Amino acid sequence: MKSKKRSGHAGRVGMFIGLLVAAVFFLFPIYWAITMSFKKKGDILVTIPQFFPIRPTLENYVEIMQRSSFPTFAGNSIMVSLVTTLICVIIAAMAGYGLTRFSVSGRSQISTGIYIIRMVPGLVYTVPLYMIYQQIHLIDNRWGLILAYCTFSLPMSIWLFLSFYEEIPKEIYESASIDGCSDYRMFISIALPLVLSGVSVVAILCFIGAWNEFSLALTLTFRDAYKTLPIGINSMIQRERDTPFGSMAAVGTMAMLPAIILSLTMQKYIVKGFTAGAVKG
Repeated sequence: MKSKKRSGHAGRVGMFIGLLVAAVFFLFPIYWAITMSFKKKGDILVTIPQFFPIRPTLENYVEIMQRSSFPTFAGNSIMVSLVTTLICVIIAAMAGYGLTRFSVSGRSQISTGIYIIRMVPGLVYTVPLYMIYQQIHLIDNRWGLILAYCTFSLPMSIWLFLSFYEEIPKEIYESASIDGCSDYRMFISIALPLVLSGVSVVAILCFIGAWNEFSLALTLTFRDAYKTLPIGINSMIQRERDTPFGSMAAVGTMAMLPAIILSLTMQKYIVKGFTAGAVKG
């Protein structure tokens, strides 16, 4: 009995050490980028690395705010990501509810089609999208970028909402129907509140996906006035003869903030959402 307890304790200790090593491995580059953003240029490329800023400074942040188009890039990313998230959540919520609530002809084929579209790599659509956008004058257009992002985010969003709605017992709908609740009222007052954690999951995934997207924005935007943050960072690197490590670290830190804030503030809803859609039946 004691040997089993010891082996169990040793197993937990080993798991803790393994998780600790993995956490350090994944978090140390983030920590290094953040600390680098507060270092002076002369303290970055040194023989003995400095794990803490010896002479902390904000000059890298001042530089990207005053001498680059970072505010424009960040504004474009915020606008595109928020509108893409809003559109995807609204359409996917209604589509998922309709597919699970009503007897739709060819429902299984529609669901399968959504899964297939989700599996196709986004780069497959890049060239056709560029040719279509060139014909309808959507190159260098924020709304064109939003439309493209919605095209790629909607299949995943609908697929997730299907899982969330299928967790709602049919008896709830039947009781509401007996009480005279309309389909619209049932959707707004019953279905959506029950999958609220799922809504937060879809919103976070759509926002982060649009915020970090690179290939489509690189293909569909050329002028600085319409570039998003990932493309802006890339162009800032290319314009310099020497890589501005401090400025790049500051830009990277600023670009990470939305994802970090969302993950920390919405962690409870993310866990609930994934566990709600993980079990069927």
